[in-house]
This record gives sequence, C-alpha cells and structure tokens, in this order.
Amino acid sequence: MIGRAAGTVFRDFTLLMVLGFVAMVIWLLPHVNPPAQNANAAPPGNVVVAITWPAGNTDIDLWLTGPGELVPVGYSNKGGVLFDLLRDDLGDRPDATPLNYENAYSRGIVAGEYIVNVHCYRCSVVPQKVDVEISINTGDNRKGARPVATTAVELRVNGEEKTALRFRLDADGRVVPNSMNAVFRPLRAEKGGQ
Repeated sequence: MIGRAAGTVFRDFTLLMVLGFVAMVIWLLPHVNPPAQNANAAPPGNVVVAITWPAGNTDIDLWLTGPGELVPVGYSNKGGVLFDLLRDDLGDRPDATPLNYENAYSRGIVAGEYIVNVHCYRCSVVPQKVDVEISINTGDNRKGARPVATTAVELRVNGEEKTALRFRLDADGRVVPNSMNAVFRPLRAEKGGQ
C-alpha cells in the first residue's frame, strides 16, 4: 500500500513539473522574439536603378556613377562610395529563371549629377532593347520609391555602351528641372572600370 501511494505521489509530482514547464514556455514565448520596434523603417536604397532586357543568352551590363563616386559602379566594381550593384545578370547562364535584369541602389541622396549607362557585354542577337527605370526613395514610407524616369535604349552592336540617362538631383531628392538628357559619357573604361 505504501508503494502504491509513493507511485501516485511521484506521478503527480512529475505531472505538476511538466505542467509548470509548459506554463513557463508559454509565458516566455512572446519574449523570445519581440515584435519589431521599427516596423516603419525606411526601405534600403534611395536612388534605385533597374534595367531589364528580353530573355535569352544575352549579357547586358549596368554602369552608373553619381556625386562623389570615385570609380563607376558595374560588374568589375560592384560596390562604390554611393552605389552598390546588387545583381549582375549573365543572361541565361547559371540562372534559374529566364528573367534578365540588373539593379543598383544608392546609400543616401547626394546632390549632383547621376549617369546611367548600359553596355552590350555579350549580345549574340542585336539589336537589343533595354528598359531602364530610375526611382527615388526620400525616406517617406507613405510614398515609397517613386519612379522619376523610364526610358528604353537600343543597343545595335556587340560591345556598344550607351548613356541611358543623365540627371541632376537637389539635396531633397528632387530632379533638377531640365537636367535630364542622354548625352553620352563612357563609364565602363573610366578609371579602372574594365
């Protein structure tokens, strides 16, 4: 009879310990991964440049520069003072999707001139139409990144580089009136951007 009572006490004690452990876990769960304090943080990238071109084994490169950029940003210099090239698309070579695109983001908005070029690195088929979109995010989450320019460039020869867009921004991230143009300035071979 004593053995039976000891077994019941042991079982009750074990059950209470397990129940206490479960209660502590449930009480601690909300504190393990607290909700984000900064849910309204600004998304990264203030000046966003994206290019797209038709599917296929074509490698078109994005080259860009901005105020204070020491060396133009492109496939051989993916990170600069102002811009970072986030995707260097090689066409359908090691790629899981048929989409062809490259994009770059700036760290901040600096007043001055910005230049966006496209370069036909490996174009087995020409001409190639390249769509270019430039968006600006001033940090106002209600507005998000707003497109300021879209254009299309036609590359007609393998190895050709063209300026898609040149523009100036003021300190508030607004495009300076009458500053948009496509006057060519080579970036690929400038100061080490091979």
